[in-house]
Amino acid sequence: MISLVTHAADLPMVRGPFSLRIVAAAKAYGLEAPFLDVWQGNGCWFSRMDGVLTLAGVPQPEGREETRLFLEASGAGEIFCTPEAAAVLGLVPDQEGPVLWRKQPGERGPLLGEQPSPRAIYPILEACRGPYFPVPSFEPFYLDLSHRFRHGAAAGVVLEEAGMAAACAVAAAVTEEAALLTAVAVRPEFRRKGLGRKAVEQLGSHLPGRELYLFRAKEENQAFYAGLGFVPRGGWACIKV
Repeated sequence: MISLVTHAADLPMVRGPFSLRIVAAAKAYGLEAPFLDVWQGNGCWFSRMDGVLTLAGVPQPEGREETRLFLEASGAGEIFCTPEAAAVLGLVPDQEGPVLWRKQPGERGPLLGEQPSPRAIYPILEACRGPYFPVPSFEPFYLDLSHRFRHGAAAGVVLEEAGMAAACAVAAAVTEEAALLTAVAVRPEFRRKGLGRKAVEQLGSHLPGRELYLFRAKEENQAFYAGLGFVPRGGWACIKV
């Protein structure tokens, strides 16, 4: 049976990037937020926010049909899950790629360093917009990231070059155990100077002792992340509803 989660104590322990997305959103906004719903059941956790339903775990075979009906009734425009979960549910991914992982050195502790303004981050992202690097509208981006920064549920860095914001790295989902790297961007005129690598390493230094995950687009930036010590840890799939 799938049931609504109403108490933070009932949220899953973070054991991977999909659970991390759910727990970090609940940490930032609380389970009372009208735009965030979290459910659990059939061996899985589900969250719906901004039209995306994140599924953490693989549905139990006996709960397959209930889970499929639940997903259809959720009203989500996208389903984000592992390829294994998609296969069990008979869903065909529209996009997929590898999950990458590395462990940050040091003792796990509080989030370190001051957070930059989302206003400094956004123009860098906008300058890098492309087929594999979609950029949301400014207002929802600004409101969401500002809120997550204030509640310790996100972290970011901005690097300057020649007097302007040139590169950034953002982890938009952060808990005490893990962080999800969601954006690394360098303005085209400042590329090939090692700023992307420097931004990731500086962001990592703000997240001591945590596991750091990212969802890499298929066939994109393989050498870059391998050079930063990231290794494959399964895969992700996105299904358009």
